[in-house]
Amino acid sequence: MPKNPKLSVCVITYNHAEFIAKALDSVLMQRASFEYEIVIGDDCSTDGTRETIKEYQRRWPEKVRPLFRDRNIGMQKNGKETIETCSGEYVACLEGDDYWTDENKIQMQVDYLDGHSDCAMVHHRVKHIAWPSRAIIGEFPPPRYRIERPNPRELAMCNYVQTCSVMFRRKWLPSLDEQFQELKLGDWPLCVLLSERGWVGYIDRTMAHYRVHAKNSWNNRPADYKIRAMEKMAWYLLEKVNDGSKDLWKDTILALAFKDLALAAASLSPRKTVEKLAHFVRTSLRFKKPFWLLNRLWPYYRANYLARLPRKSDSRRNQMRHGHSSQERRDSIDP
Repeated sequence: MPKNPKLSVCVITYNHAEFIAKALDSVLMQRASFEYEIVIGDDCSTDGTRETIKEYQRRWPEKVRPLFRDRNIGMQKNGKETIETCSGEYVACLEGDDYWTDENKIQMQVDYLDGHSDCAMVHHRVKHIAWPSRAIIGEFPPPRYRIERPNPRELAMCNYVQTCSVMFRRKWLPSLDEQFQELKLGDWPLCVLLSERGWVGYIDRTMAHYRVHAKNSWNNRPADYKIRAMEKMAWYLLEKVNDGSKDLWKDTILALAFKDLALAAASLSPRKTVEKLAHFVRTSLRFKKPFWLLNRLWPYYRANYLARLPRKSDSRRNQMRHGHSSQERRDSIDP
């Protein structure tokens, strides 16, 4: 195991027996001019994932550093403990069911962070792949977010950063306290808190695949579950971000309350609609934003709907190649 690795690759996994080898191979194929370690947090898998990890540790003892849980502790706590075990100057993230596709990925991102000392993290384009069909669903982030140094407001409206594309400075890792570990979402608040320390970098190159499959913990959740999870995250971040960012998260909480109201109205339940309307009004008054609906709804609509519409050229190209052009949704105000 390298004593002072430049980079730690943080891999979290749970019951990814059919995927984990591909993920680890994609890390081991990297061509880098520096030492790096692979820290794998296995959350007490029961499907053979652990045995595969042990085989990789046996074959690459100088790189692979497994952390085996004696019991299932949950995604956020597993992620926290795995990240905090990393010792590299930088940390790259990868979940056990995703994989990298470019052998120069970590070299390019390390060079980017080395060259921009005030950049907190850097991400890149990712293809979304349906599994097991292997059909290409689309690319992420949407074109609107394929930029360096985006306005901080953008990250409050939409999580445009794919986990398997992230590399960040470990010295700027925020405190992942017990409240953080109770959240259903970990990657979005982590990126937000990192962006409080420096700007967000971007490399316009596709270097990873995100698998969309039946076991994805987020994709298959109902809309109500997602809204509750995002609300809890938004209230948490409202307490944690710098004073200059708090107004952004008040807007996000109101956007989620309005989305909740819209879903209730669509359900044709008068009781639920009145209840959600009262909650939206109370929150608007609490934040002293009685006219939020008039002057702030449009930016959230633009960020979560229009930004996800493929350009005509992209749509035509995808239809010709794959028979469809829809994009898999990531975490956003639109659940």
